Amino acid sequence: MSRLGSTVLALALAGVITLAAHADEVLVAAAVVLVQLLVAVSPPLLTSSGEPIGSPRLVPAVVAGVVATVLTLEPRLLDGADGTSAEVVGATDTGVFAGVLPAVMAAVFVALVAQMLRKDGRANLVSSTGYAVTLAVVAAFAAGWLGAAQSLGGADVVAVGAAGLGGALLVWTIPVDRWICLGPATLAGAGAGAAVAATADSSMTWFFGVVVGAGAGVVAVLGQVVGRTMAARSVHPAVRWGFPGAMSVAFAAPVVYLGGQLVTAPLLR
Repeated sequence: MSRLGSTVLALALAGVITLAAHADEVLVAAAVVLVQLLVAVSPPLLTSSGEPIGSPRLVPAVVAGVVATVLTLEPRLLDGADGTSAEVVGATDTGVFAGVLPAVMAAVFVALVAQMLRKDGRANLVSSTGYAVTLAVVAAFAAGWLGAAQSLGGADVVAVGAAGLGGALLVWTIPVDRWICLGPATLAGAGAGAAVAATADSSMTWFFGVVVGAGAGVVAVLGQVVGRTMAARSVHPAVRWGFPGAMSVAFAAPVVYLGGQLVTAPLLR
């Protein structure tokens, strides 16, 4: 049930993001923040004996997600004083993903402060901090969906990525060996992406859809595998399918964003 539940959630989240991309960027940002919150509400890190490790991880992941999304939505906030601009705004038409680094920097600072406030002896300090920062990076990467929606490909690129994600994860639910299932899942992602790209009223070609769909599908499956592994020993059923579903969507975001940058690449036309 956990694999099916996480797949259904990932499809729902990707569908909401796609619909929002056809409506307004602010709605895409809201959907991305939802994904980031689901990543932040993660299962606890456990020791080899199954004991939970104290890891203040919710706030760093939320901070990283919100900062990355806000800076992606409003890249002008990255401009310095007059005469010192880094030309961030000039890249807006092709989609912006520049908010990830500031978001991770903020998350690392918050994570370190949270570790200082621990009152349990700070056992497993390195593992605890590393876990919090890792979740923060994944949450920040989810902003790639918003960057893709801002790109020249716009909502169509988002739709191709969502289709690839959905096709791969649907095949991944088949109860067979995961290594046997990986190949068909990749092909399903490529086929779904190609179908959307070929029917969209844009300059995208079926080959572009194959590349982006297969890429989004593979990393979405990887995100689900990582999420299910991390949540395998969780006592909360919702965490066992909710967290992997959000991880799939967050993992796919950078690939979809990259697709938005390559929509006019000659090799993909």
